[in-house]
Amino acid sequence: MQSNLSLDQFGRWSGGVAAAAVAVTPEELSARFTAAASELLGSDRAYVGFYRRDITSLTIDDAGPDRWNRDYDARLYRQDPFFQRFASTRQDFLLPLSALRNGDFQRTPYYREFFGPSDSFDEITGVFNLDRLTAGYVTFLRRNGAAPFGEQDLATACAASSATRLILERLLHLCRFRHKGAAIGDARSRLSRRETEIARHLVDGGNAKTISRCLAISPGTVRNHIKQIYRKLGVHSQVELLAAIREAA
Repeated sequence: MQSNLSLDQFGRWSGGVAAAAVAVTPEELSARFTAAASELLGSDRAYVGFYRRDITSLTIDDAGPDRWNRDYDARLYRQDPFFQRFASTRQDFLLPLSALRNGDFQRTPYYREFFGPSDSFDEITGVFNLDRLTAGYVTFLRRNGAAPFGEQDLATACAASSATRLILERLLHLCRFRHKGAAIGDARSRLSRRETEIARHLVDGGNAKTISRCLAISPGTVRNHIKQIYRKLGVHSQVELLAAIREAA
């Protein structure tokens, strides 16, 4: 099964992927990537997010909070046949809804509570395991009145899967960096006055020896303070400290 992707389609897709790759927020990445992904398959909407094995699902809403996605992320994702497939295997997959739903799909709680009311009609979803607990997903959605996805659409989605995985990895990095930056911001308030002073010297490029001279304390004392700073901020090096404080600023 081969994709008949036109040169124009490929150009728009690759341009969207390139724009997403340099995005600086999860929402910006989502907006750029899902616009390109929707056009690639002629879908009415594309979504990206994460499945987790230990906590709730997370959809990245690029256009502001979406009521359907809030309901899905809060409680309905566990009824989703794609999430259930993710929970039962460690393998990546990219499948149409028809491969997972059974003849009673319209009678399921998931259909009644989410899929049907959201005006969804058909979808293709790819799930890519990014680490032991987290998988990124992309969903191509068509609404009532549209033609169902066909084999050609699935082939195109498969052809784009390597680029999709790279973008989902970038999305996970941005989300984690934001979370770490917020945590750093909270933790900074717990630093003592001396620790805050030493942290500023570290951000300016100082080391234990130069800081000890500036503050007229021993290098050993400075090193002890640095250990406490790293512990409180959850970082392991001066480079990580600098990156995290800049992100939290």
